[in-house]
Amino acid sequence: MDHSSDTSQQPSAAPTPVAGAVVSQRRRRFIQAGVVPVGLTLASRPVMAWHCNTTSAWGSAVLRNGGASVQARASAAVLNNTECWTVANWVGNSVRSAVSSATPWSFVVARWFNTGPSNTRTVAYAQANLTVAMVFPGGLNGVSVNNSAKVTQVFGNSSSMGTLMLVARLNTLFAGHNVAQCVVSSNGADQLVNMASQGPGVFKPTNSTGAAWSSDDFKRYLTENYLVS
Repeated sequence: MDHSSDTSQQPSAAPTPVAGAVVSQRRRRFIQAGVVPVGLTLASRPVMAWHCNTTSAWGSAVLRNGGASVQARASAAVLNNTECWTVANWVGNSVRSAVSSATPWSFVVARWFNTGPSNTRTVAYAQANLTVAMVFPGGLNGVSVNNSAKVTQVFGNSSSMGTLMLVARLNTLFAGHNVAQCVVSSNGADQLVNMASQGPGVFKPTNSTGAAWSSDDFKRYLTENYLVS
């Protein structure tokens, strides 16, 4: 694991904003016409910027195969120009300049390990001591991950449900760029926290009348809305 940022220096409180690219003219014409193919808006990565839907908007439009009008409303709810660290960035503690000039784990140090002796205010110490319960105080339920497990241990399986949930949560906490708004419901609740505490087979988006989300639904939402990649 890359420990090149093992230092007691404190990072800035927030990532350095980087302007995302504007929506392409082609996508804009589709949206203005009210014809918004799922593959165009929700399942293809924009060239220079990511975007995402809330759980409710995405679930209605894609997960439950909503009609054209539902998909159009979901498209209107897309948050554009959001940028996240990838799973590989978190695993290797590598910089992604579109998010910040600082490494992702430096933000973990600033939040959870910013007091005490200098040797506890380093990336190496944070990577050795950050637990699942610190990231999700309500637990990561319905997933085969112990709440006392170290986050870096979970990252050993980069495509696991636990890794995807943890990376998404860390991105909403530290990436800036409107990323956190992707998971906030209409009543202000953090749906990613609810997903973690309720787990697959129980969680439903706010005001949803459909079936509870499965593990595959969780993974699709996180990956197809680019909260993880």
